[in-house]
Amino acid sequence: MKKIMIDLDETICSPTYLEEVNKYMKTNYRYEDIDTYFVEDIIPVKEREKFLDLFYQKANVYQNAKIMPHAIEVIEELTHFYEVYIVSAFVDKRRVAESSIMAKYKYEWIIKNLPFIPPKQIILTGSKDVILCDIKIDDKVSNLKGYGEIKLLLDHLHNRKYSFEELESLGIKRVHDWLQIKEILLGGNLE
Repeated sequence: MKKIMIDLDETICSPTYLEEVNKYMKTNYRYEDIDTYFVEDIIPVKEREKFLDLFYQKANVYQNAKIMPHAIEVIEELTHFYEVYIVSAFVDKRRVAESSIMAKYKYEWIIKNLPFIPPKQIILTGSKDVILCDIKIDDKVSNLKGYGEIKLLLDHLHNRKYSFEELESLGIKRVHDWLQIKEILLGGNLE
């Protein structure tokens, strides 16, 4: 059975990182306003350390994370045809010790929302590039490099700087939603 590595953040669910930034800065940014991968990049540099102090002490961005449309149902269908692993990075290189709390929050969210994924198929890591699999689904190009026959990049503003040609040279196909992923991986032939 082929193995699929599926990312969590901005692929299966959208954690409330931006809401935390808005609360801290007293702003009303929307994801459409930000084209960087890390939303805290909009915080002035001199304020970021203070934000990270508060963030790691008080914020569980998975408590009210929004599920991407059709993600759960498509992933459950994929488990009938593939060995599905949820693989999520949690280590913040700026705050290695404090970021361990993110592993707990991510694990709790996965167990609650994806009960059909066995715990042994949940991988929380500092680096995804060591994971061997046949298919990768992620929103970050660097996580799709390396191993994998099929590499699907879930479209987001922060990854639109990559042209079709650049992605093609890396063997990556841009997808716009989970229904498109379903069509590519299941071909419409469901149980």
